Amino acid sequence: MKKAVSALIAGILGVSLHAAAPTEKQAQLAIDMRAMLAALETIQMSGFYNDKEGMKTGVKRLKDGLKTLHSTDAKSYLPDDKAYADKFAIKRATMIEMYANDMVESLNRDNMDDALDDYTQILKQCTSCHLRIRPY
Repeated sequence: MKKAVSALIAGILGVSLHAAAPTEKQAQLAIDMRAMLAALETIQMSGFYNDKEGMKTGVKRLKDGLKTLHSTDAKSYLPDDKAYADKFAIKRATMIEMYANDMVESLNRDNMDDALDDYTQILKQCTSCHLRIRPY
């Protein structure tokens, strides 16, 4: 009897641990999110020092991370009660890319004010998505 109960508990724990384990897509998304955060930090730090090339480097790194968002189905990693937000996540990624492109254009025109406004808009898009659909 003890063996049966032990086996049942081990089975339940094993299933719940397996369910909590991130998929390969989720793991890649987490890596890309961290890389995009680092890119935003690069953009901000470069902006403080009027380093336009540093900001452009940050934008490139940011846009590289967006590729995963465009290619990943948010329904595959969101909880069931948030699966509706797939289109929302894609829209936020599209808006981030648009503001990033505009930032580069502003930097090419030597318009740091507009570039920093674009940075602010990018942060708003990130925050909006994380507030609405971040699973944890």
